[in-house]
Amino acid sequence: MNNKFQENEITELKKSTGELIVSIVSILNKHRHGKLYFGIKDDGTVVGQEISGKTLRHILCEI
Repeated sequence: MNNKFQENEITELKKSTGELIVSIVSILNKHRHGKLYFGIKDDGTVVGQEISGKTLRHILCEI
């Protein structure tokens, strides 16, 4: 991996917001804190992400 992004027990890399809730719950259950980065593949490659109003509404409804 040739970038600064790496996953560990309190840092998750997500290509999209689709896995948001599972990752947040997993990290908080074990550590009570953590970081989530979006628009980044599991291997650390930055791919970017466009977020729409629909995405934000979906996230708010899940919380």
